[in-house]
Amino acid sequence: MPRFLVIQSARLGDLVQTRRLLLTLAARGETHLAVDTGLVPLARVLYPFARLHALPLYTRDAAVAVRQVGDVLRAWRELDFAAVYNCNFSSAGASLCRLFAPELVHGYRPGRGGPERSPWARRAFRLTEHRACGSLNLVDYWGHFAPEPIAPDAVNPPAAGGGAGLGVVLAGRESRRSLPVPLLARIVRTLHDLMGGPRVRLLGTAQERPAARRLLRELPSRMLDNVEDLSGRTDLPALVEAVRGLDRLVTPDTGIMHLAAALGVPVLAFFLSSAYAHETGPYGVGHTVIQADIPCVPCLESAPCPYDVRCRLPFEDEHLPGALVALVQGDTSAAGRRLPAGLQCWTSGLDALGGVLRLAAGQDSRAALRRAARRELAAWLGTPLPDMTGDEASAAAEETVRRWLRADSDWMLPPRRYS
Repeated sequence: MPRFLVIQSARLGDLVQTRRLLLTLAARGETHLAVDTGLVPLARVLYPFARLHALPLYTRDAAVAVRQVGDVLRAWRELDFAAVYNCNFSSAGASLCRLFAPELVHGYRPGRGGPERSPWARRAFRLTEHRACGSLNLVDYWGHFAPEPIAPDAVNPPAAGGGAGLGVVLAGRESRRSLPVPLLARIVRTLHDLMGGPRVRLLGTAQERPAARRLLRELPSRMLDNVEDLSGRTDLPALVEAVRGLDRLVTPDTGIMHLAAALGVPVLAFFLSSAYAHETGPYGVGHTVIQADIPCVPCLESAPCPYDVRCRLPFEDEHLPGALVALVQGDTSAAGRRLPAGLQCWTSGLDALGGVLRLAAGQDSRAALRRAARRELAAWLGTPLPDMTGDEASAAAEETVRRWLRADSDWMLPPRRYS
């Protein structure tokens, strides 16, 4: 039986989004997963089939880090891996991969000047230079590190309410990507009443406890007996149980959002600032995303915002709650009439390439380029998508995307042999 190693050196959400790759490998052989020590309990719940290797990626104790990494590397030397999948562009990850023959490493490999991308990673990554035309979910980016990954509908279950009420993620790690508490409270009140007054669970780390207290002050007293504040009160396995079975999760782009999608919980997500739903939106069928759509979105998370986070303004429009009511009730035409300018509403689905968002309300000025990019990537992988257009604008978009994604050297590489 072949043996595979996946190195996922990022955070909670990235661990969940590696799901397609891991499930693909688990169907083919013995699967090993290297993650940060703090994520091992969650990985054990999400991927019980995997043999886990704990890496001290975020410890400040250098002596402990050296000892633990040494133990991991000694264990790897005794294992005959058929392939190694390194999911992150980092010097630390590339250094770990020096233990293996270069032809065994897929994704990000050690190179003379630092980490290098293998052909699929290099091609798909070119699209990030045109992020506003993005059309590839990160789940599928990593999933296609392995040839012929499992079908997209085998990754996450279709979203369906489980009767446990409404979940509310208070904030994400980057404050610019989260809604202010008063606005979040207005949305929670709207959904709570629309859903008939269910239980509400507030979710987040201990850092979100002040936000939880502010949110409770913003909610009407009639709701308070139904609200359970779990912020900072769950370890990772307990977080899984807190999310499992919810009827809906309201959230920015967070790891808890990806966890909910993996558990089949319907997600209502709000994306703004550097968060872009076509890259990291909830994966699967049955989720809804409200995406900010102004010229500077998506921006770089590492750069300060020169516009005072103006992409947040459309969410503060008084008509947004009415649009949400229409969306939850399935009236997309009414939602389109009520959705404030500067916002788009997308629903999640699947096609042959993987996760795809379909516009339910609002306008998408980049639709032709988005479709062209998706077809180009799918064709390179050998899973062509149907060409549903044929007009002059679409032909121009196809040619533009070819210039973006293709380099002369790519023509010499047989696509199915490389990841």
